[in-house]
Amino acid sequence: MLNATNELISLRLAATDLHGNAITQIEQGESFLIKAYMDDRRDELDLSENGIAWGVYAAYFNITFDSEGFEFDPTYGDGGVKYGPNMSPVDEIPPIPDTSYDGYIEGLAVQNVSGGYIDEIEALSFRMIAQTPNVYDMAEAFTPHFHFDQIDLVEDPNVVPDLWEPYYIDGVPQVERLTGQAFYNAVDLADESFLLHLYDSQRITSDSEVYFEGVDLEVIAASSAADYQLRYVTKPTLTSNGEVNNLPTNVEVIDEWNHIYVEVYAQAPAGSAIQAGIVEISYDAADFGFVRAIGRVEDPANLRYSVTSTDVDEENGTVRVGFSSLSTNLGDDRYALVGRIQLKSNMELPVDYTNGPLTFTPSSEITLSDTNATVIDDATMVLSVINGTATASHSFEVWPVIYDVGANGEDRKVGISDFAGFIGQYGRFVNNDPLIRKFDFNNNGKVDLADFSLFIQNYGESDDSVTFRDYPTGYPGTIGGVPLMASSFVLEGEQVDARSTPQTTTSPTMVTTEDKPSTISGQSLSNTLPLTQSASTGSSSDDASQDNQVVTPEEETTDAAISSLDDQTDLIIMSSQNSESSFALDDDEPEFADHADEVLAIWEDENNL
Repeated sequence: MLNATNELISLRLAATDLHGNAITQIEQGESFLIKAYMDDRRDELDLSENGIAWGVYAAYFNITFDSEGFEFDPTYGDGGVKYGPNMSPVDEIPPIPDTSYDGYIEGLAVQNVSGGYIDEIEALSFRMIAQTPNVYDMAEAFTPHFHFDQIDLVEDPNVVPDLWEPYYIDGVPQVERLTGQAFYNAVDLADESFLLHLYDSQRITSDSEVYFEGVDLEVIAASSAADYQLRYVTKPTLTSNGEVNNLPTNVEVIDEWNHIYVEVYAQAPAGSAIQAGIVEISYDAADFGFVRAIGRVEDPANLRYSVTSTDVDEENGTVRVGFSSLSTNLGDDRYALVGRIQLKSNMELPVDYTNGPLTFTPSSEITLSDTNATVIDDATMVLSVINGTATASHSFEVWPVIYDVGANGEDRKVGISDFAGFIGQYGRFVNNDPLIRKFDFNNNGKVDLADFSLFIQNYGESDDSVTFRDYPTGYPGTIGGVPLMASSFVLEGEQVDARSTPQTTTSPTMVTTEDKPSTISGQSLSNTLPLTQSASTGSSSDDASQDNQVVTPEEETTDAAISSLDDQTDLIIMSSQNSESSFALDDDEPEFADHADEVLAIWEDENNL
């Protein structure tokens, strides 16, 4: 509360949490901000130019505080200082305040060259860490002074002046006002003073012209912590007005392209609610990458907290996110969904059946490394910053994306290269060949229409966006289970009928055993895709003897497979329409679902592959 009277300028300090919410209590060991606000008061004193106060041009000041209760954090901003929205440092290289004496910040300086504001504005802020629990009044906590004040030292004739210790009262170093030539040098030659816009370049150096107001603060001992819980999901959780009755279940199995939402839940100690919070998670940057922090702006239907800060260290794999809400009743009797941190998997897993079936690779752990919470007392409405709990780390079973198998290698998208590779193996039996097995997605022993159905449902997928691949039942882990257009299915490792490899023949004649059905609904795979066989030409007796023989099914030639696929355009379109996947491709790749014929034509044109 300002008690200024006839002063031209006011300089006021305020204590806030890291989100800017005013606080009166801080738990030992927690960080908080001290913000300096200044105001040109000439409009209130009828001394302004045409009734307009054009603002403070420059301000130089020091701050004293109780060194037993608080510690300055030099890692914040530029040398420990961040400047207000309309302010800037006085030099191109921001000056670093001198904190060589405990409890004294010397050389804070800020300027506003544009002017034109009429209300109190934030000049700068710095971060402190609470130390010894106690109630620190305004004189003990944080008090601003003129920049040309200096620390009062205890003279000791036994040591040189550079080693004289500060004179403390109740843990606060005392200051004395410079006089005489020392005062002149500080004010005039070093240009250290307060300046106003449109005030004839007069330097303000008198105590009667500047109103200083400090701030008091209570440091409390660590007690009950806010209960933080992380949940790891691939689909965002729905809430009831920002809270949940039950926490969701962690996802245990993902594929190598999945995006993961690290959902942050918090509940305050009894009798209070969660106003704001800080969460820091750490992870192995080789396995995961940061995408974004999600708050109320991004999901207003389920979140009531806005993102106030996001600090990302991609190299070391840490993300520190601040959340804050205007609501005063969240997280009191239920868990509040404070926000989400979206990560994506960066893991590269090969699709290789050389040594047997595919299996998962365990990811590294994602860890909640630091938390705090600003809680509001339900009865007194007092805001306090307290510590938060840390939950157990979490890891995933990560499986390869089985459709990324093109000639260009695994490029983290299902595209035309993968399509070309699939068509090259279409119609073949696996026969323990690991290269063909890569394209037998449903593991029924043959690269057939059921595999093609799976492929086109995933065509266009990549790791760039939040999408979900369609996998056959049983792969991978628990996330497979898309219905297939086939009646047969063989699990990994089960026996399949041995098929002979195709014979080399001349002038093959294609024989179709079934006409194309009028509808594919409810048809078995053998009735859906015409079965093609290879018959050799030879003597008339050979031809006659083959008339009544049962022809052994052999692998279809590639041309035959494509011919069959050309006859199944309606099936391709139907399958693609059933897919929920995104078919967004690069500019040079056609949209598969809408242009199936064009994609097949590309395959037929060898110059394009």
